[in-house]
Amino acid sequence: MFRAQKIKKSAGVARNITRIRNDIAVGQKTFSVFNGRRTLKTASSSKVVSKPTGSLKPDGSSKPNGFRLSKTLLWANLIFPMPVIASTMYRHYAKGPPAKTWTLTSHIIIAVLRNLLVHCNKFTVEEVQKASSSRKLPIPSNISSREFLVPKNYRDIAGSSLKKALSPADEKAIDWDWEKDRLTSPPINGEWLESKGDLLDPRKDSTILYLHGGAYYIGSYGLYRQFLSNIIKHFKGRVCAIDYRLAPQHPFPAAVEDALATYLYLIDPPKEANMKPIDPKKIVIAGDSAGGGLSFALLMAIRDAGLPAPAGAMTLSPWMDLTHSLPSILSNIMTDYLPPIGFKHAPSPALDYAQLPQREDHTKLLENAKAEAKSSSVEAPTKHTENDVVSDRKSIGPFGEAVPTPGPGEENVYRIQFYASNDTLKLPLVSPIFDRKHLRGLPPILVQCGGAERLRDESIFSTLMATNTFPGADEESLNYGKPTQIALEIYEDQPHVFQILFAHKPTSRSIKSLAAFARDVTNSPEDKDGQLDVPRYVMNDTVTIKNVSHKGKITDVTKDVLESFTKEEWSNWNECLNRTSLKDRMNDVSRWFANALKEADEKPIKKEP
Repeated sequence: MFRAQKIKKSAGVARNITRIRNDIAVGQKTFSVFNGRRTLKTASSSKVVSKPTGSLKPDGSSKPNGFRLSKTLLWANLIFPMPVIASTMYRHYAKGPPAKTWTLTSHIIIAVLRNLLVHCNKFTVEEVQKASSSRKLPIPSNISSREFLVPKNYRDIAGSSLKKALSPADEKAIDWDWEKDRLTSPPINGEWLESKGDLLDPRKDSTILYLHGGAYYIGSYGLYRQFLSNIIKHFKGRVCAIDYRLAPQHPFPAAVEDALATYLYLIDPPKEANMKPIDPKKIVIAGDSAGGGLSFALLMAIRDAGLPAPAGAMTLSPWMDLTHSLPSILSNIMTDYLPPIGFKHAPSPALDYAQLPQREDHTKLLENAKAEAKSSSVEAPTKHTENDVVSDRKSIGPFGEAVPTPGPGEENVYRIQFYASNDTLKLPLVSPIFDRKHLRGLPPILVQCGGAERLRDESIFSTLMATNTFPGADEESLNYGKPTQIALEIYEDQPHVFQILFAHKPTSRSIKSLAAFARDVTNSPEDKDGQLDVPRYVMNDTVTIKNVSHKGKITDVTKDVLESFTKEEWSNWNECLNRTSLKDRMNDVSRWFANALKEADEKPIKKEP
C-alpha cells in the first residue's frame, strides 16, 4: 500500500497530465498544438475547436509548471498513453526511479517520450518530418524575430570549401552526388532572434549560430524559440537559427554544407541582405544532439578549409559517434529516452536511397541492384565482382527495401542511419569523434551532457582527446595539433538534451552557463551599469570538467576525473570505437536491453519504512 502523501502527489501529477492532454489536439496523422487561444483542426474532420491553453510569460516559460513537453510540436502526435503513465507511477513508488534523483514528473515524461519514439515506427519519415516542422512555437513578447534566406550561391562557395575538408577516400565513400543536390534544393531559411530594445546596444554584435537537433532527419528551428529566448535573456546578444537540409532525402554532407554556407553568409553577407558582416570572433556556433555533432563538423570544416574561425562553440549532448560504440550507449539504456536500436519508420519514398542524385558511374549499377532486390530474397545474396563500386552498399532498395549485397565474409547489415550509409559512419565530418586531427586546433568549446544519457561517454572521450588530457597522453600525441580548450559539464541523472524537456534547476544552470560562455568568448561588454546577469565563465585551463547536481550546484571534478580514468579504460574505449562490425554492436544493444528489462521486472518492491 502506498502512503497517503504519495497517493496525493500522484493525483497532483495526474491532474497536470490531464491539463497537458487538453493542450494537445490529435488528428489521424496530422496534429496541431497551440499556445494561447488558437484554432484546432483535425485531419479526420473539418470541425473547428477553440481551446484555451497556458499563457506565455515574457521570459519564455509557460504554464503548466514547466511542462515543455505539452508545447513541443514534435511530441504532439499522440494521446498520452495512460497505461504507460499508470505503470510508471507504480514503478516510481514501488521500485524507485531508474535514476536516483528523478522526480515522478521527470520519470513520467521520459517514459512517455520513450514510448512515443518507439511507436513512431508506425508513421513514415515524411509524416514525422512534417509534424516536427509544420508549426513553430510562439515567440516571447520581449523577443523580436526576423526571417531570412541564405542565397543559393553560398552553397556553391561552401561546397568548394567543403571539398578541401574531404579526402579523396572520403569523397569516394559518399554514395550519392551531393553536389548535384544543391541545384534543386530550396534556399536555406532561418530566423534572427534578439531582445527588444536598443538596436545600437554593442552586446547585440555577439551572435549565436544555432543548429537544431533531431537525428539529422527531423526538427526545425521553430521548436527552439523559447529555449533560445531564455539564453538571450542572459546573453543579451542575438541568435541566428536555421533549418538545414534533412536526411534521408538529403544525407551527408548536405547538413554540413548548409551550416557552412550560413556561416559564410554571416561573415560576408550580400549587399541585398541589409546587414553588416559579422566578425567571426563575435560568432559562437551551437547546437544540440545531431546539431551538436554538426557544430563540431562545422568547426572541423572551417579549420581544414583554412577559413576564419569563430569565437567558440557550445554543444548540448552532442552526437559525436554514429556507430554507437562507447559504454554509456548500453549502461544508460534505461535512464534515457533514446530508442534502444535507433529510429525506424514505415516504408516510404524517402527511404528509397536510389532516388538520390547519383554519380554517373553508379547509375546503371544501382538500377541493376534494384532489379535484383525485387527478384531476390535476403537468403540469396546478390553477387558482385570485386570491382563493383556499390558492392559495399548495404541499403539501396526501393521504398526502404534493403538490397542484400554482402560479399564473402561480410556482414549482412542494412543501413542503420538515415544521415549516412554504413560505409561513411566513421568519416570525421559524420562522426567527429573519428577526427584524424583528434579535434585539435578548434576554438574554445563548452560541452554539456546528461550523466544519465546514452551519449554521455562520447562527450567525455571527445573532451579528453581534444584537450590531450587522456591517460597516457605524451609529447607524441601533441603531433595532432594544438589542444583545444574545452569545458565539460556533466549534469547529474539528466537524460539526453534535458534542457528542452524540463524547466528545473539543472536547466536553469545550463542556460546561464551557455549565456555566460557565449558572452565571454565574444568579449561582449557589460551593461550600462557594469552589472552582469550571470557570472563570467572562467576557463583558465585547457580542460575543465564540472559536475552539476540535480539542485544546480556546480562542483569542479577535473582532478578527480583525470586521476581516476585509467590507461586500461581509455584503451578499452578505443577498442570499442575501432570495432569493425556494426552487427555486433546492434546485437550487444539487443542483449543488454533485454537483460535490463528483465532486471527491472525482477527488482524487488521497496518496503515501506
